[in-house]
Amino acid sequence: MPLDQKTILAAVKDAKEKSEKRKFNQSVELILKLHDIDMKSSEGKIQEVLELPHPLEKPNKICVIASGELAMKAKNVNVDRVIERSELETLGGKKQELRKIA
Repeated sequence: MPLDQKTILAAVKDAKEKSEKRKFNQSVELILKLHDIDMKSSEGKIQEVLELPHPLEKPNKICVIASGELAMKAKNVNVDRVIERSELETLGGKKQELRKIA
């Protein structure tokens, strides 16, 4: 059964109308099952880039847990935080410190 954009949008709209209203923003997950497509062949591979209609509110932060040369490389590419082995061992029992990192 071929699908077009109108059919998918109508199904999503119907599902949203029938669902119980919540006091928070909800997301919709779409799962498609593809039949008779050989994903191993070059013709069957799918590569699509979708732009989200609303950008993320906060930028993602990156924390690297590494030591030695890998930690130095991470610092050079300007990640938000680099945690080395010695610092990781001291954070083991400090819940407040861990919450700040998270």
